[in-house]
Amino acid sequence: MAVLRLRTISSATLPRRFVAFILFSFSFLLLFHHVFVDGSSGAYGSGGRHSYSLTTFDPSGNLDQVGRAVRASMLGAPVVALSITSSSDAKDIPAESRTTSSSYMSPSSLDDGIYICLPLRFLGTASSPLIIDDGTPRIVPISSSICICHTGVGADGRALSDVAVRLALDYRYVYGEEIPSEEILEALAEKVQEMTMKAGSRPYGCALLVACLGATSKDAVAMYRIDPSGSVNLLNANNNVANADSGGMRPSVAFLGNWKSQKEHEIRSQLDSQQYTNEEHVQDALINAIESNESITTPSSSKSNNDGGSKEATTYLYASFTRKSGLRISRIIREKSDDAASTS
Repeated sequence: MAVLRLRTISSATLPRRFVAFILFSFSFLLLFHHVFVDGSSGAYGSGGRHSYSLTTFDPSGNLDQVGRAVRASMLGAPVVALSITSSSDAKDIPAESRTTSSSYMSPSSLDDGIYICLPLRFLGTASSPLIIDDGTPRIVPISSSICICHTGVGADGRALSDVAVRLALDYRYVYGEEIPSEEILEALAEKVQEMTMKAGSRPYGCALLVACLGATSKDAVAMYRIDPSGSVNLLNANNNVANADSGGMRPSVAFLGNWKSQKEHEIRSQLDSQQYTNEEHVQDALINAIESNESITTPSSSKSNNDGGSKEATTYLYASFTRKSGLRISRIIREKSDDAASTS
């Protein structure tokens, strides 16, 4: 009986081992074909061998995940920013000379600084007027001379904003002064770039607009963009030598998010050529620029009027960042019927 029992066990174990050997051989053949056959035909698609690693360059020298993250940042809410700087020559010209020449504007009519506007996608369909935010701050103050605006994946922008705030607080705690723009740009760029080569992670799917007023009043206003790849780009041209002899107010425009390329060039030319007399003029120009962008449809909500009807209204977030007033953020509701805007 004992011998018969041993033979029964061995006969039952043999098919299991044979099935396991067949499955292992089949899996090995599939893996071999996927790596050496499908991978050699092309680097793109789900069958490419470069899809095994998120941080491996393909044969053309691109990082697919970083490219997708850049596209994700360009699908966010369109952000338009206008930096205005008064030339030093215009401040020395008498007031009567400025009024007779269209090339100069009164430096006291509009403060030097950066003005930002973007549509609020989630507030456009809010059912209650008490809802003033969607939980993700789009414009975050870092110091008295630095603020950050983000677009793209909102959660990623919120996380990077928290990183920037902690960097500023740590720098002030250690050195007893506000963090310089060079330090915050370098630290944020290193944080973003780290996620493009870190195992088990993905790049940030957002773009940052870093607005800098400078440490002193003599420093030029600057706007920088930090891409998901970690690169830092200067967006405004107020420091260019070509603009040094233009005099008066020198505006410069920056775009982030979902903008149509043809419209972006046209809107840039319009905003650069305008003469801004006050802040309301800047508000109208930035909102009109977003409305004229045909690549997006800004969300609208129905607002009832006194006649019992309803008007289409769009909510915008507007911020002015100047040395005189600091960072001021307001919500603007623009009614499409009569183009009237009300600020709350």
